Amino acid sequence: MMFSFQFSPSFQRAISLCLITSLLSSCAFAPWEKSAVKGKTPEERSASAQKQVTEKPEAAIPRKDLLVTQDQAITELLTEAEKARNSSRLDEASALYERVITLAPNNVRAISGKAGIERKQKQRVRIEEASKLNTNKNSDAALAILRGVLMETPENSEALALQTEIRSQKPLARIEPPKLKPPFQKPVTLEFRDVTVKMMFEALSRATGINFILDKDIKSETKATAFIKNAPIEEAIEMVLATNGLDKKALTETSALIFPNTAQKNKDYKELMIRSFYLTNASAKQVASTLKTVLKSKDVVVDDRLNMIVMRDTPEVIRIAEKLVAANDLADPEVMLEIEVLEISRSRFQELGIAYPNQISINNLVSLDTAILSGTSAATVAKTTTQTSQQLTVDSLNKLTSRSLSVSPNPAFNFRKTTDDVNLISNPRIRVRNNEKAKVLVGDKVPVITTTSTANVGISESVAYLDVGMKLDVQPRITLDDFVNIKIELEVSSLGGATTTKNGATVYTIGTRSASTQLRLKDGETQVLAGLILDDERKNASKLPGLGDLPFLGRLFANQANKKSKTEIVLAITPRILGNISRPNAEISEYWSGTDVQINDRPQISVPMSSGLKLVRELQVAEPATAESVVSQEAVLDPLPIPTPPTSPPVTQDLKAVVPSDPKAPTPIDQATPAQ
Repeated sequence: MMFSFQFSPSFQRAISLCLITSLLSSCAFAPWEKSAVKGKTPEERSASAQKQVTEKPEAAIPRKDLLVTQDQAITELLTEAEKARNSSRLDEASALYERVITLAPNNVRAISGKAGIERKQKQRVRIEEASKLNTNKNSDAALAILRGVLMETPENSEALALQTEIRSQKPLARIEPPKLKPPFQKPVTLEFRDVTVKMMFEALSRATGINFILDKDIKSETKATAFIKNAPIEEAIEMVLATNGLDKKALTETSALIFPNTAQKNKDYKELMIRSFYLTNASAKQVASTLKTVLKSKDVVVDDRLNMIVMRDTPEVIRIAEKLVAANDLADPEVMLEIEVLEISRSRFQELGIAYPNQISINNLVSLDTAILSGTSAATVAKTTTQTSQQLTVDSLNKLTSRSLSVSPNPAFNFRKTTDDVNLISNPRIRVRNNEKAKVLVGDKVPVITTTSTANVGISESVAYLDVGMKLDVQPRITLDDFVNIKIELEVSSLGGATTTKNGATVYTIGTRSASTQLRLKDGETQVLAGLILDDERKNASKLPGLGDLPFLGRLFANQANKKSKTEIVLAITPRILGNISRPNAEISEYWSGTDVQINDRPQISVPMSSGLKLVRELQVAEPATAESVVSQEAVLDPLPIPTPPTSPPVTQDLKAVVPSDPKAPTPIDQATPAQ
């Protein structure tokens, strides 16, 4: 069987028009347009949009499309640049930032990002140089370079890793200021007996090739006796200075200024540095207080806006301040507290029996007839009868009928049993900083109306809201061994029955259970706190007097209701530490700080125990006595022959120079040549 349908030409034209309209509307969202856009680069898409604006400068839609296209192109390029930068592909990131600047020359993110890339590339070259210096056993110079890099970018991971590696290889390494570089580094043996300080430095200058410039306030009559064996030249100079109350300032690699170690001379000669500390985590005021207390530094300024400290002091004090700041500017650890509160409630209710009336009342009812007129001409009259209760009199007792008696309450047969099981679960997760308080409230705010009566004013009401539900207060303290000490305060409250006051206000009874404790948990350990149990059991019986007390039959004349409920609160808490503080390394935890008079980042005399050191300092203001000074360099195998003055005792053949104590006598050291 075949069916055929024929449509009129007008209907066919309508169908064709609908199809054409649908196709045209779908072209507005054609996928090939998106694919064509997708195949273009951000610059090409922006140029295409710019071309449309040029062709139609007064049209709003092309201008809007240009703004959207440029924004999308810039965002796409910046995202790719950030990914390349985080992956250490600096050249690729720099090229992407250049493309953004081409599209938007004033884009702040692109300009700052490109500048950061250039700075990081320069720092990478310096880090490679520091690595080579460390390989060549020049760790001090490597640490100095890394210190400059970290001052620019404290978060540079490559510099931090190399610095940690160098410090682990050399725990006591420190950043030295510019210092003297003697022509040799091998140990020397020095012997001075009753020699003036000026003559001692003259002998040291002849032997080491270092130029010593003495301050005018150094007393010429000050004498010293020193015996130094197998000590490096620099340490020998330091020991001579320390034992004679002197200090030095390196002018060049081969020149030094010697001056008395007094407060005024230190102010005159010791140069000061200015160091700015940009703190990330610590409070600038607290760190500044620490610097003033520990380092006795006076020129410390705090900038609260930038959380920055500006300090002006000697280079040695600045070095110690850097370590103090590094030890204090640490991020506070955080902990994620996973809390689960369960409220388990079970109730059983059973009511069985007959509820009999417990009172009989007499009603004095009087019928009243009322006529109601309706209509305009009062032609229609309706009569209604109502009964009202009046006061009972003796006369009305004679007229009692069955209608005058009523019982209350109405008799009822009760056979009911209900079971309720409720499990309320609250599972909040809260992130807390170390030693900070966190509060969790899961419940409702119940309004409480307070009525106040004031003379000559009247009665006023105020509304306050009371928290009802589960309220939890926690305060964690995270330790370095991944334990969390938690102070917990738990309060669970529920809304009870309502009571109406004389003024008509409604108040509620609120039941509360609370617990407060402190516990110590390991990271990831779960502790369950239970035992907050409320057990309530009630039995109620309503009986007819006498009949309700009969054995067995008494249940027919009674109504019994039994109710039993039990509620338990269970709290489970699990701490998970997020980014705990790691113990600082030895370089930051322990370091030298000088004496109580002068702060320094190294010990006053740092000499190995195997150097055979013996120092004697004697200050004399008497007449000059016969003295002998011997300067020997163990690296010299064949010393030059030195004539011995007649006043001096005979010396051994391995001596390099003999200096008499009389300044007018000829100086034999002039005939000696420094060791090459």
